[in-house]
Amino acid sequence: MFPTYFDTDDLMYCDTYFGDYPHYAPDVPRKSGDFAGWMLLSYRKPVQASSALAEHGPENLVDENIKTFWVAEKNDDRQWISIDLGKPDTVFAVQINYNDFHSDMYGRIPGLYHRYLISGSKDGEHWEVLADRQNSFRDTPHDYVELTSPTTARYIRFENIHCPTPFLSISGLRIFGKGRGIKPAGVHGFSVDRHEDRRDAAISWDPVPEAQGYNVLWGIAPDKLYHSWLVYDESKLEMRCLNRDQSYYFSIEAFNENGVGERHSIKNVE
Repeated sequence: MFPTYFDTDDLMYCDTYFGDYPHYAPDVPRKSGDFAGWMLLSYRKPVQASSALAEHGPENLVDENIKTFWVAEKNDDRQWISIDLGKPDTVFAVQINYNDFHSDMYGRIPGLYHRYLISGSKDGEHWEVLADRQNSFRDTPHDYVELTSPTTARYIRFENIHCPTPFLSISGLRIFGKGRGIKPAGVHGFSVDRHEDRRDAAISWDPVPEAQGYNVLWGIAPDKLYHSWLVYDESKLEMRCLNRDQSYYFSIEAFNENGVGERHSIKNVE
């Protein structure tokens, strides 16, 4: 799932940096496995929907929590979702993560398929088709669609045509691209407190205005920060995965839909 390498010291490591954001495929010259730099434009943005069951509203589509999801009142071709990105941004890709709410469907079931239409608009009135799955016969419960060419849009609309489960339920409608605003500033107040049980550490920092989230990076040497932990909204992290007798190096960076801020100077923790 993630690119794996050997460094010059023959240490094997795995690159999970922005691990569930778009990356280049292995066959792309000089960019194999690299993070594409496309940020999440849809996080916590206003959402409207055709209908919703109680406690499963459309706001669950953009919270980056797989445990929450939207459920429409009906599973038919009149159901839709509309996300307002807040301003026109450059959209590169979309991802739809369906949810199996009360499906009771197990194993490989032949004949399943998902059909939908995704459109983009600059003004909410004039729409351009971005992803056309009106005639698809593929079972795509976690469909990722890279656009043929990037497009400028403020509004993204999903229209259901066919969903094979009893309920139309989606846990995430993710929009990837590049915002046209300012990247977040660097992080201040970065602290790593290793516990008496040296496998654990409490990490904290000062919140950065306009940041969506943070990447905490660590490793066994300043040039081997191979591990990363993505945190949304919070300004603290309880880490419980260290080796007792190993010293570590830590850093942190903030990010938002416009890009990644300056990385904090590396901190050594014995």
